[in-house]
Amino acid sequence: MREQMTVFISHSFDDKAAFENITDSLDSIGVPYWKPTDIKTGESLRNQLRQAIRSCSVCIFIASHKSVKSTWCGAELGAFWGVEIPIIVYLADGSLPEEDLPPVVHGDVWDQRLARIASRAAELVKERSGSAGHGVISPGDRITSMTVEQFEKLIAGAVSLVRAGAERGSEAPGTPGSPAATLDAAGRVLRAADAASHIGREAADVWRRRILWVDDRPANNTFEREVFESFGLEFDLALSTDEALDRLRRSRYGAIISDMGRNEGPREGYRLLEAVRAFDKATPFFIYSGSNAPEHKRVAAERGAQGATNIANELVEMVTQALRPSDKP
Repeated sequence: MREQMTVFISHSFDDKAAFENITDSLDSIGVPYWKPTDIKTGESLRNQLRQAIRSCSVCIFIASHKSVKSTWCGAELGAFWGVEIPIIVYLADGSLPEEDLPPVVHGDVWDQRLARIASRAAELVKERSGSAGHGVISPGDRITSMTVEQFEKLIAGAVSLVRAGAERGSEAPGTPGSPAATLDAAGRVLRAADAASHIGREAADVWRRRILWVDDRPANNTFEREVFESFGLEFDLALSTDEALDRLRRSRYGAIISDMGRNEGPREGYRLLEAVRAFDKATPFFIYSGSNAPEHKRVAAERGAQGATNIANELVEMVTQALRPSDKP
């Protein structure tokens, strides 16, 4: 039997009074919520939090000057946002400007009327409980099937994505390492992991989970590979065009990622792409280089690439979506 769906309240422990106001309002209309006091000593906190998220169908975020700076709250919101569980914002501090809120809740701020927040939470719990009872899998169910080890790998992947963006100076919300950047990365990694989860695990599909990465300086892409590896993808590395072509003649890959300039020449990415397309029209090919110019993207597409970028976020999303089988939901 499925556990009763409840409300998760993301908050800073410095906002105890606001937390109690929310719980009093939920109690008054009979809406269940997860209680931090339910945490048992001697058991894994991570595992208990994962179980809490498993039973929750809506998150209430208590927004205050303390909570918006909390990396813990940022990680919680990122997890719920990434699996598309609704987030309701309780603006506990009227002096908090909307631009200080995490990016995923911009435009969704509720006022300070507790009754309205509790009522909306009750509606969502009832709505999502009814869907679950009719065999509809909620997006949040994907996180419930993870082991603690898998969940930890995804969090590590989110951290690697933030570090990859910081190293390349790519665009990301907030300062690298800030709660906003971490939240954004957590959501992106969870969505990418969801796409990767549709790749078959049968022996015949092993090749789909393996990517050929061509770069004469593979150390430059360590963080990016860690992101992909966090949701079960593997890599073969090639340092040159000739080595890549040799590997492609002997093995099959789900995708190919190549830099542009190498010791062989400044346009080796295009040369490899043209050589691959001469005998392989289907394997997704992506160029990950120092350019994100529209002209570069256009030329890459004309030559047969599925994408070209210098932004780690974009690369992860493009590759995982391309790997996802089109005949599966």
